[in-house]
Amino acid sequence: MITTTKKPSLVNLINSTNIPESLVRAVVKQMGGWESFRESAPDICRGGIDGGFHGFIYYSETEPFAKRNRKAILEMASAQAKEFGVGLVEMIMGFGCFRHSKPTESEIVEALAGRGTDTQVPNALAWYAGEEVARAYCDAFDPQ
Repeated sequence: MITTTKKPSLVNLINSTNIPESLVRAVVKQMGGWESFRESAPDICRGGIDGGFHGFIYYSETEPFAKRNRKAILEMASAQAKEFGVGLVEMIMGFGCFRHSKPTESEIVEALAGRGTDTQVPNALAWYAGEEVARAYCDAFDPQ
């Protein structure tokens, strides 16, 4: 964990992480703005985003978010998969939200390509983005 002494701000968060700036901004906006994001980030870090956080509850919110931010999510996920030494599809199949119902490889590939009709994978990609940005916030500013 890298904790900075800088004041928590959107600019300082963006400067403290390798997550694409557009994705950081999109997650913060989706959560209702900076103050709402700041209040929620520690809870997301402790329990995951599937507990019900503004902008990341319903498929009608998460699916459009994942589609709008597909390229940035793909960039972040590809870098992380490489860092972990696994394939991108393999990493996504291992997401905890799929523990009861795993998507097929082709469903993941279709979602990453911006195609397909499955809502489960775009939802998971939106949650992944939200959790990673929250984790970056906690790493940078939350000493817990």
